Amino acid sequence: MSDKQTGVIVLGHGSRLKKANDLIPEIISGLKRSLGLARIYPAYLQLAKPDLGQRLERLAKAGCRRIIIIPFFLFVGNHVSRDIPEIIEQEKKKYPDVRFIYTGNLGEDSRIADIVADKIKENLNEADK
Repeated sequence: MSDKQTGVIVLGHGSRLKKANDLIPEIISGLKRSLGLARIYPAYLQLAKPDLGQRLERLAKAGCRRIIIIPFFLFVGNHVSRDIPEIIEQEKKKYPDVRFIYTGNLGEDSRIADIVADKIKENLNEADK
C-alpha cells in the first residue's frame, strides 16, 4: 500500500485552552519533516475540532485505505481503552475496506522513561543555582 493511501491521525484529548490544542499541530509539523509523509493530521477526542470521527471519515472519503490512529495520551484510561476504540469501530462499519490501526497510548513505550530522565537531568543543574 502506498503512502498516498495511508493517513495518520495524532489524537489529542482536546481542551478549551487554545494553547493546549496547538501542541498537536506542532508535533505533526515535526513528524511530517522526519517521516516525509504528507497525510498526518490532528484530531481531538473532545472540546476541539475536528473530532476523531470527523477526521476518520474525511480520510476514508479522501481515498485512504489505511489509517493509523496515535493517541497522544500517556495512560490507559477510559478514553484509551473504551472511547477511542468505540469510535474506530463505528467508522469500521461505515468503511469496511479501510484498515484502521490503533497504536495504543504512549505511556507504555519504554522510551518515555528516557524523556523523563532527560527532563530530570536538565533541571538538576537548575536546582544547583
